[in-house]
Amino acid sequence: LFNDTATTEIYTFRVLQSDDQWIAHDEKENSFCDVGDEDGNDAAYVDLFLNPERFTGYKGEGAQRIWQSIYEENCFKPQRGFGPYIDSSNVGDMCLEKRVFYRAISGLHTSINIHLCAEHAQFPIGTESLMMPQDIQWGPNLAEFQRRFDPKLTYGEGPQRLRNLYFLYMLELRALAKVTPYLESYNFYTGDETEDNEVKAAAKDLLAQVKSFQNHFNENSMFMGGTEALKLKEEFRMHFKNISRIMDCVGCEKCKVWGKLQIQGLGTALKILFSGNQNAGMQFETPNAVHVFDSNFKLSRNEIVALFNAVGRLSDSIQEIENFKRLASR
Repeated sequence: LFNDTATTEIYTFRVLQSDDQWIAHDEKENSFCDVGDEDGNDAAYVDLFLNPERFTGYKGEGAQRIWQSIYEENCFKPQRGFGPYIDSSNVGDMCLEKRVFYRAISGLHTSINIHLCAEHAQFPIGTESLMMPQDIQWGPNLAEFQRRFDPKLTYGEGPQRLRNLYFLYMLELRALAKVTPYLESYNFYTGDETEDNEVKAAAKDLLAQVKSFQNHFNENSMFMGGTEALKLKEEFRMHFKNISRIMDCVGCEKCKVWGKLQIQGLGTALKILFSGNQNAGMQFETPNAVHVFDSNFKLSRNEIVALFNAVGRLSDSIQEIENFKRLASR
């Protein structure tokens, strides 16, 4: 004899367990980032206020190899025969989706470079090797900013790099606008009631500002079509996922923290805009559109933190451009 009730309970448990595994698998398949095991023994919390993004001296071949690998091996290329790098002269030869990918990566690269120029070590000439870390002053380095973005010093590429920054800012704002109803119902929890209320109020204010302007970026014209469009979308996802892995190779720990944070923020934005989960289930309305998400759609705490920080970093970069303009006009 066997117990029907017990058998049913065991079967139900296995089905539910399988459902959880399937959901976890599907969630992973829709991810644009590989950030490793966030619950691993080697994971650590970092106070970003105590470790601000700034120039650390990390440069040379190591840093160049990181960006070279990102651009040469993971960015899409025009079909016509060009060199290993994409620039404003050939980016127009790619389809919309590939242009978006390149401009997003270029915009992120630009933003990071601006942060390093804005928070640069201020050494009196000849004292670099004599300064103690706690005595170093930090501030804008106009010459370094011009070296990276002045059209005369960048073969005309600097202005396009700055435009790509604004493009990425619009893309991430669009992701925030699209997922605003989800975030408005999200339970921000830190364990400190006062801080929780402050976070909720700050998030509410930011999201209200984002919702007030809807014309950020239109993702609906991307990946339209049949099998080829789906194939391109998967390539898009995997290329970006590989870039998130490359960030583990950064030799400077502080640079790695900020690089991975901003990459995960962009990856979260791409997940919101292009995830395959957005086809049924929960329906959210914003002033100009209705957004439908699968009932299993969710963002992890780390994804939300990364997205808010990524948007904040881009916003700071745009403000720093204005600061450098004022310095240059003196």
